[in-house]
Amino acid sequence: MMRCPEDYVGRWLSILYRMTMSHVAQELKAYGIGSGQAMFLLELFHRDGMRQEELSRLLNIDGANTTRAITKLVQEGYVVRRPDPEDGRAYRIYLTEKAVELRADLCGVLRRWDDYLLAGLTHTEKALFLQLLKKTGQAVADTGRCSSCELSTRCS
Repeated sequence: MMRCPEDYVGRWLSILYRMTMSHVAQELKAYGIGSGQAMFLLELFHRDGMRQEELSRLLNIDGANTTRAITKLVQEGYVVRRPDPEDGRAYRIYLTEKAVELRADLCGVLRRWDDYLLAGLTHTEKALFLQLLKKTGQAVADTGRCSSCELSTRCS
């Protein structure tokens, strides 16, 4: 028996993702960056000077999209790209003072949005929701692929 469209997890994840990205993009418009670049800044706030490839891996974003996002951040003056002293073919990404000054505002935007999204949940439900999102997200990320070829013939 086929499930109702409302019962597919991917539908709700997609809705939440699109609404989140749209909201964050609108909030960050004045800073000249979008929601995609914000995720890179968040990682760099925790570990400044990471290799560009490492950022791609941590965010599960392909190299071409990472390059575009970093290039935009360089153009806006939020990061600088420097050759890795250990590997001249690789680059390390460093925050600028402008990015450091943006940190509180960026984190505030994300915190307020999280509060809005989770407003109807208890503290316990919020913790469980985040735990389950992390668990399922990590399980999919650990497979190293996005396609679901073995699932493509199943729809129940």
